[in-house]
Amino acid sequence: MNYNPYLKGIDFLNPYGTVYTYSPAFEFISQRKFLPESVVNHLMTLDADHDIFLPGEFSEVLFADRKTRQITPIPYEGTISGGNGLSSQNNLFHIGDDAYFVPSGLNYYLYRIDAKEKKLVPIIYLDFGKYEVKEEDLPGSAGGKRTDSDEMRRKLSEDVQVRRKYVKSNCVVPMLKLFSDEYVYVYFVKKNMGMGSHFIYNRKKRKGALLEEEAPFSMYPGFALADNVLFALCEPDWIERVTDRKLMSAEEIRKMEALKEDDNPVVVKYYLK
Repeated sequence: MNYNPYLKGIDFLNPYGTVYTYSPAFEFISQRKFLPESVVNHLMTLDADHDIFLPGEFSEVLFADRKTRQITPIPYEGTISGGNGLSSQNNLFHIGDDAYFVPSGLNYYLYRIDAKEKKLVPIIYLDFGKYEVKEEDLPGSAGGKRTDSDEMRRKLSEDVQVRRKYVKSNCVVPMLKLFSDEYVYVYFVKKNMGMGSHFIYNRKKRKGALLEEEAPFSMYPGFALADNVLFALCEPDWIERVTDRKLMSAEEIRKMEALKEDDNPVVVKYYLK
């Protein structure tokens, strides 16, 4: 689901391309139906006439025209391995009047969405230096072209799984990528071990900071970034491990100490500087 500012409601997407829009009071507003080739996982409204979908099978985005109900698939490059990421990744989002796309999996590019031209414009490249994974060094395949051959599909599926397992066991993988006008945030793991590390880059000052797994504390992976605030959703029994009392007010410490193990998950806000 996603907020639709043009209909002033919440869009609910089913995996077969039908979008139901309800008001915040859950009153029905509209229904629009598209016919994608495969199931779709994510939806975002681009403007008054266009939506964008993410299919589950291909390295492409789908531009959808509301008036004609036509779908235009646009492939994108750069995916070295799919399936190596977190399900909490926010792939489609707005910053001001602009729309952006962050690919899942092992892909170092971040894109601006051009709704008028129906294209993706790479705006940021995540430079991992000596830890960057090169496609030519990997076995298997990241994906492939569409095919009607069952044999080709089977071979492609096998190649994709071989690469995913290799990457998971041998590489430094960016599991989560978020950005705002001020910051870029990347959560990454080394060979799928430990709590993972966090890289925070100040876009205005052009300076970055690396938080290792235990230094200065075990920061919890975020799910959204707004201005300089990183939001994380954490179980109560983890709060003490993913915060630092020296950076908290007395009131916030009191709230933390009042939490019980069986309470609902808690939103933690990290203020980036």
